[in-house]
Amino acid sequence: MRKANIKLKLIHKTQGYWQYYPLPLEKDLQRYYAKKYFQLGKGSYATTYTEEEKRYFRLKANLIFRQIRRFKTGGHLNTFLDVGCGEGWLLNRMYQAGMKVKGLDFSDFGLMKFHRHLKSSFVKGNVFSLLEAEQKSKQKYNIVALANVIEHVVDPKKMIYLLKKILSRNGILIIIAPNDFSYLHKHLLKEQYISKKFWLAYPDHISYFNKDSMEKFLIKGGFKVETVVADNPIDLNLMNSNTNYINDRSKGKETHYFRVRTDNFLASISEDKLLDLYTILGSMGVGRDLNYYCSLKT
Repeated sequence: MRKANIKLKLIHKTQGYWQYYPLPLEKDLQRYYAKKYFQLGKGSYATTYTEEEKRYFRLKANLIFRQIRRFKTGGHLNTFLDVGCGEGWLLNRMYQAGMKVKGLDFSDFGLMKFHRHLKSSFVKGNVFSLLEAEQKSKQKYNIVALANVIEHVVDPKKMIYLLKKILSRNGILIIIAPNDFSYLHKHLLKEQYISKKFWLAYPDHISYFNKDSMEKFLIKGGFKVETVVADNPIDLNLMNSNTNYINDRSKGKETHYFRVRTDNFLASISEDKLLDLYTILGSMGVGRDLNYYCSLKT
């Protein structure tokens, strides 16, 4: 991905987030991700899942759908664009709700494996090029999602600009990103529960946001952050030596399943109350990922 004689640096950008420098080439990133994240089953994607994992993925998509329904936008929410739709869990939930959906991604491997019926609603290619084509066509969407994508792209500012251009006036933008350099991460380092910044992962992640920096970044990009919702705060397990999967990598799989089983159980009691719980945690900036629900600034 990079030459051995080039030394990487983390740069603190004026918008508040961190980014590696020098940046990799876009074509190299696409080739790297297409192979690693889908065909090899690495990162957030796998070639197979257990039934409880599939239920967990469907739950996460349904919590997003529930949060969308809580908004009063003054318009119909019936068109959905999923930028970086991956395996299609969220795309499928919106499709089931009767929306007109479209998914964009550089690979169709995951979608074809788990949601093949959405093939006709999918466009393969470079997401920047595809978004520019959407802008030129003057197509507008009521809901646009960018889930676990912004940390990968070489130009987050351009990405937000393009999303702004295709979002309808009363629409909702959903940004989901890892919560890095968070309050919890700083606490874990200070108290020596961990000895390294484990979330740094070049070239998989190029840019790093926490709640404060993402909100600042989105506001400068022309958006108003309406609500921040967390997902399962799995990193809290790092304060327990029995579940510290950074100091002992063998603990990672079981800690992941603990997260899956916890969310599935709590949702079996009440998905709405689970969403309330994660909204409180999101307001505190505590969660492995944070979901930012945004509207256009007027």
